[in-house]
Amino acid sequence: MRITYIKHSGFLAEWEDVACLFDCAEGELPPLDSAKRLFVFVSHAHSDHYDPDIFSRCAGHPRRTFLLSDDIRSVPEGVDRSLVISMGPDRRRLFPGGKKGALSVSTLGSTDQGVAFVVNYAGQTVYHAGDLHWWAWPDDTAQEEREMKNAFFAEIVKLKGMQLDAAFLPLDPRLGGNFWMGFDALMRSAQVKHAFPMHMWDRYDTVDKLRHMSVSAPYRDAVADVREPGQVFEI
Repeated sequence: MRITYIKHSGFLAEWEDVACLFDCAEGELPPLDSAKRLFVFVSHAHSDHYDPDIFSRCAGHPRRTFLLSDDIRSVPEGVDRSLVISMGPDRRRLFPGGKKGALSVSTLGSTDQGVAFVVNYAGQTVYHAGDLHWWAWPDDTAQEEREMKNAFFAEIVKLKGMQLDAAFLPLDPRLGGNFWMGFDALMRSAQVKHAFPMHMWDRYDTVDKLRHMSVSAPYRDAVADVREPGQVFEI
């Protein structure tokens, strides 16, 4: 599998005959192989994850399908609605994939808005968290802290023990000293082979901060060195 980091929370995951584009709201769109079936995922309506221009940016691809969280209402006029699939939390759909069979898409709920995606194809599983995260803001009240923690763990327990070949996970520096908690909890819940930090607001030093913490020792080597848009990882 080839992973291309686009920007912020945007990634492209590619197999021999299938490509999955996630939350490409910012940055330069990588070349999209027209011979591959293209699935375009949008986890929720926030502007740093969803740009309605994604439809026109992908319009030249002959075999495209858009999978949008059901909180997204602003699909531009003129878009072929037969190409758009709306998915809420805790749903599963199968789609024609390629030589390796069907592509499976499952969703989790979010602790903010929209959904997280679990995609399985060719015996490999990719997870894109969207804004499903432990949003532990430093100024939260005790009650807000409890509610957020409970909501987060109620979702990620659905991934417990699951092997994730690639996981795109928020590592948000705006959370201050709590920036690592959601990332760490997911890494300890699922069996993640390759973890790609995202939602870092161009603060790529956040990856180094996590790696230098003793808490990351059990999974440090699995954390991809995300540094700049356009990076390509072969996994």
